[in-house]
Amino acid sequence: MLVPSLFPLWALSWLKIDSNNVIINEAFAKQMGKEGRVGGILREGGTRPLTVIGIMKDYLYNDMYGQAAPLVLYNHPAGTSVLTIRFKPGVDIQDALTKAGAIVKADYPGYPFEYQFVDSDFKQLFKTETLTGTLAGVFASLAIFISCLGLFGLAAYTAERRIKEIGIRKVLGASVSGLAGLLSRDFLKLVGISCIIAFPVALWFANHWLQGYQYRINIAWWIFPIAGIAALLIALATVSFQAIKAALMNPVKSLRSE
Repeated sequence: MLVPSLFPLWALSWLKIDSNNVIINEAFAKQMGKEGRVGGILREGGTRPLTVIGIMKDYLYNDMYGQAAPLVLYNHPAGTSVLTIRFKPGVDIQDALTKAGAIVKADYPGYPFEYQFVDSDFKQLFKTETLTGTLAGVFASLAIFISCLGLFGLAAYTAERRIKEIGIRKVLGASVSGLAGLLSRDFLKLVGISCIIAFPVALWFANHWLQGYQYRINIAWWIFPIAGIAALLIALATVSFQAIKAALMNPVKSLRSE
């Protein structure tokens, strides 16, 4: 049983099994000072001394945004209403739940067997972040789609504006790949410049957002090169259609008015 304070420790006075032993977390050990160690003595009001037999690392169990609160684990079977079970990896969950339910019903026939998964609890705690991530993905996809439409139109306009130049280059022996690269190069330069400007801003905003969490990841540097390469590939795929179309055009048609 997990409790965030020492208030319920009076219930230990009548227990027999491990009634004098408790486990605390690192945050509680810091509050205890010199006694915050294995073998340290913990006292609360008029209860008998309690011995610290273990110190575990801090973990979040209530507030996902703050520091881990001081925690005491103690033996109080009469006040236990929730049983936490961890099944072996690879076990059939439904079969394991059926067996666990049969055992609980056999020992406590007057109580229903109800269960929920820990990952569901975490999803509930992080529902705001999950919704934010979903909305960010949707709007990012829309932004990419709209940007590709604009880039496609700009590439078509550029190809139309340089149609005679393309025809002359083709008559003089320019290859299709060379002409396509010529038309795509300017767009890729603009995408590269935009990445150079956007990445530091994105890094700052991401780090600023992560500061709201006590336990957080560090943004890896390799994410930005991958994002840059993906942006260049998307831009190249968008522009290349118009570039190749212009390069394949018959130069006689484009130079007819000259």
